[in-house]
Amino acid sequence: MTIEKNQSALTQLSAIYQPGTLNLIGGRPGMGKTTLAFQLATESQLPTAYFSLKMKREQLLLRHSAGQCPEWIHLDDTATLTVESIREKVRQLQETYDIRWVIIDYLQLMTSSQPYPNREDEIIHIIQDLKKMAVELQVAVIVLTQLMRTVLMHDDYRPTLQDMPNWEHIGEWVDDVRLLHRDDYYNIRDGKRDTLELLATECQNGDVGNLQLTCFMRSTALNIILNIREMKDLNLLRAKLSTTEEEILRVAKPFDGDLDWDTPTEKVLDQMLEERACILNRMFELHCTKAEVRRFEHVNEALLKMMNRFHEEQQQLNRQLDMLPDIGEHSANRFHLIGEINYCHDYEDPKLFPMEEDAFYGSHWNEMLWTVSSLSRMDAHTIHNGESNYLDDGQTWAEGPLRIPQFENICVCYLVHALCTHLRYSIPDLLRMSTYICKRSMWELSEAEVD
Repeated sequence: MTIEKNQSALTQLSAIYQPGTLNLIGGRPGMGKTTLAFQLATESQLPTAYFSLKMKREQLLLRHSAGQCPEWIHLDDTATLTVESIREKVRQLQETYDIRWVIIDYLQLMTSSQPYPNREDEIIHIIQDLKKMAVELQVAVIVLTQLMRTVLMHDDYRPTLQDMPNWEHIGEWVDDVRLLHRDDYYNIRDGKRDTLELLATECQNGDVGNLQLTCFMRSTALNIILNIREMKDLNLLRAKLSTTEEEILRVAKPFDGDLDWDTPTEKVLDQMLEERACILNRMFELHCTKAEVRRFEHVNEALLKMMNRFHEEQQQLNRQLDMLPDIGEHSANRFHLIGEINYCHDYEDPKLFPMEEDAFYGSHWNEMLWTVSSLSRMDAHTIHNGESNYLDDGQTWAEGPLRIPQFENICVCYLVHALCTHLRYSIPDLLRMSTYICKRSMWELSEAEVD
């Protein structure tokens, strides 16, 4: 989605973020946290340090600024930054650029270089440290944060402070909280299709009340997506899919792994892949068979086991690192461990799972999945250090295209949610995907001085 420019609501919100304040913007996935934050930084034209822990630089700029970064935004996409290293980077940037805003995307991906007995204590320390940074460096710190799935239990899906993790322990350090809500995300047929609400909750630096911003879908026109979601003629959907994929084939060829796409080309492909996924999801919702639902259940269970096992191994490795002895001035906790899970597509040997409905959809599965995986700038799931598996706790992650009647009795795991909502894979794609890559990397974080 994109937010329309030069709106009074953006101006009012910008005025709240004064030097020395710590501000939170919370929302569920898909509400537009990153879009809003980047738009705020762009429209304010204030020197801004933007730390993107979730999304790589290329993907962020491709989606939100046509591939170009405004000169006043100093963008850092290092995924392994600690709160201490962010503070030091801001201090260094301020010496040259007089940084006014610090934006961090997002809180749950932040870590500390100090050991803590549990994640809750670590988050409290991070919030305290960010507030101290805001005061000492006289910058406004704006932190994006993920809200809990308790939002989905509200009748109207409107978030409250009770949906923010650890609020009872971090609230005293925070100056302003805005919670994002898009009614069209949950109710696309009620006429409220283009409004992003910023709900005012905790406001210590001037209460401007609830704000509303006009927005539209990020990569394809809103009316196209909504029309697809409301189409019921499978023949028309299949024809539209064929037209869309033929254009993708034309733009993405050759499929030889030698990528030479410029930013405009990637943006066009991203738009078409979003439309393709929407068409396939609608066809699945209208037509899906019992065999497809069983396959979905199998894939969902397999990916949940894969992710849980990966988390357990990550925690074991992190405990082993914590047990390493200190060497001189160097502490064992200087190591940062990161794990990533993603779908892995080999065009020459795709190993796609055959389904009876392959011909019904009529998709060029191999070429399309190659294009989606090649264009993805982020992993489906990232694990920092030994963070416990808080993602799957018996509540479903069925959101967006996964909120359909056929899955109402299925507890959708986080990895399925990420593939089908954060990335460009459709549900029919997911049923055919079979090869995933789990990789780990480790960095040594240490400092040295030479007199």
